[in-house]
Amino acid sequence: MLLKFAFRDFLDDRKFKNTTKKNILNYQTLLGGFINYCIEHQVVNVEDITYVHVRQYLINCQEKGDKASTINTKLLRIRAFLNYMVECEVIKNNPAKKIKMQKTDVKIDVFTDEQIRQMLNFFRRIKQREKTYVAYRDYIIIVLILGTGIRRGEIINLQWSDVDFVNKSISVKGTHA
Repeated sequence: MLLKFAFRDFLDDRKFKNTTKKNILNYQTLLGGFINYCIEHQVVNVEDITYVHVRQYLINCQEKGDKASTINTKLLRIRAFLNYMVECEVIKNNPAKKIKMQKTDVKIDVFTDEQIRQMLNFFRRIKQREKTYVAYRDYIIIVLILGTGIRRGEIINLQWSDVDFVNKSISVKGTHA
């Protein structure tokens, strides 16, 4: 199958599956770069794409300055496209399947003491001014987040049985939210 037609078919399938316009644009841009790379290197049929083509494209992206997270996103888009081609029985195996994701440095920006003081003061003033359940709840949630580092999904999943009032502790079950 011609690569250009396969690409168009894949985008149509994503639209049919109600993929957001932002994600469609993301596929067009990131996957489109790979499609153009293949065509520039005389790979015009999906069946002709190999592990080497995918890997070399990603190496070229790295040499042009793409960060590991961008390269990983491009790899995910390429894998999705080639998985779709496997589903459609255009190819038997996904040549990008064995390419490993790059390690990324995770940098977490933390709040300064001054920023924490400002947040607490803001929610404290709201709590004192409004004296509503929502104002108290929001204040407690902010105190809990700042005091423990608990994540949004973990707060959402908290149950009364997770709170130990005697030992003043909370049992948190991790999530990927």
